[in-house]
Amino acid sequence: MFWVFAGLLFVWVILLMDFLIGMRKIPKLEQTHPSQTRELISVIIAAKDEEDSIHETIHTLTKQEGVMFEVIAVNDRSTDRTGALIDEASALYPDVQAVHIRHLPEGWLGKNHALKKGAELATGAYLLFTDADIQFEEQTLARAITFMKAEELDHLTAAPDLKARSFALRGLISYFLFGFGYLKRPWTANQKKPKGGMGIGAFQMMTQSCYQKIGTHEVVRFRPDDDLAIGQKIKAAGFRQKLVTAKHLLSVEWYPDFKSALKGFEKNAFAGLNYSIALSLFALFGVLFSQVLPFIFVFIGSPPVQIISAINILLLFCLYGLTTRSFTNYPWWMVFGLPIFAILFVFMLARALILTWIRGGIEWRGNRYSIKELKQFFRNSEEDHH
Repeated sequence: MFWVFAGLLFVWVILLMDFLIGMRKIPKLEQTHPSQTRELISVIIAAKDEEDSIHETIHTLTKQEGVMFEVIAVNDRSTDRTGALIDEASALYPDVQAVHIRHLPEGWLGKNHALKKGAELATGAYLLFTDADIQFEEQTLARAITFMKAEELDHLTAAPDLKARSFALRGLISYFLFGFGYLKRPWTANQKKPKGGMGIGAFQMMTQSCYQKIGTHEVVRFRPDDDLAIGQKIKAAGFRQKLVTAKHLLSVEWYPDFKSALKGFEKNAFAGLNYSIALSLFALFGVLFSQVLPFIFVFIGSPPVQIISAINILLLFCLYGLTTRSFTNYPWWMVFGLPIFAILFVFMLARALILTWIRGGIEWRGNRYSIKELKQFFRNSEEDHH
């Protein structure tokens, strides 16, 4: 066990070096001084059953300073008051346009279809795709467009502050970001090489020409991870892209409670692991082995094993703390919950995979999508990507 943990220690050292170098390449949007611009920004929102948040999201967008903008709010077959609230906002604010979708075509996920329909009505040179539960500070768009023009970018994606009401949810979110960091290496968006790339659904700003040239949302029409997929396609196509943090300019309550997080995980878990059973099993047992066992053997192992386990734990805390500090506003002491959050993650991933397997697909927003079709579209999409 000593040599196994020694090999694991080597992996964590490499990852820590990669994290330290990579995180320095991610700017903070708050540090950009906004300047006046005449370019029109078309903000496109897809909303399905978002009556609790859509009004406030539109309201914060209409308060943007120093920019010309239009808001295209797309009601995607909502069964609650979302459509009515969008109509009210459209009547109240002249820059808000309401769009209502009654039917979802076959071969599309609802959000992707709604965003495409909204983009078809956009008249701006810049497009911003965002979610229906995002809160914008008044200078967010001005800072973003200033940053894009200064850096001569085609695509800018921003990581928001992820709010959570409970300790368990904050732990789950911070652990997800930790795992996402070493699995997807988000800072590759800021490298000149066409490999990697990043897209965050809360904030995806791009030029109209970039969006059209990659094929619009048509190319990710059946991808639950549409935000990441479209960011990677932009990067692969050779466009200039950057990821920034915007923890004081954007905020979202990712999930209101633990039950909602479980449901959301069902949609994204398998897609995030490329619909691979082998990779999913590797992730499950890999997390248990690398991020839970050291916390056990530091107490029950032989002295050499205890020492190597303690060093592994220290490196894990450094990696976890670096990710949490960079992408959230959570307190530093959250790192001590790492083994608990790892076990919680394993439970959620196993649950999501089992439910997906039993159902033969995923259920989301009132629709069921076949895993066979999702997997086939993913494969085709990746072949086109390469």
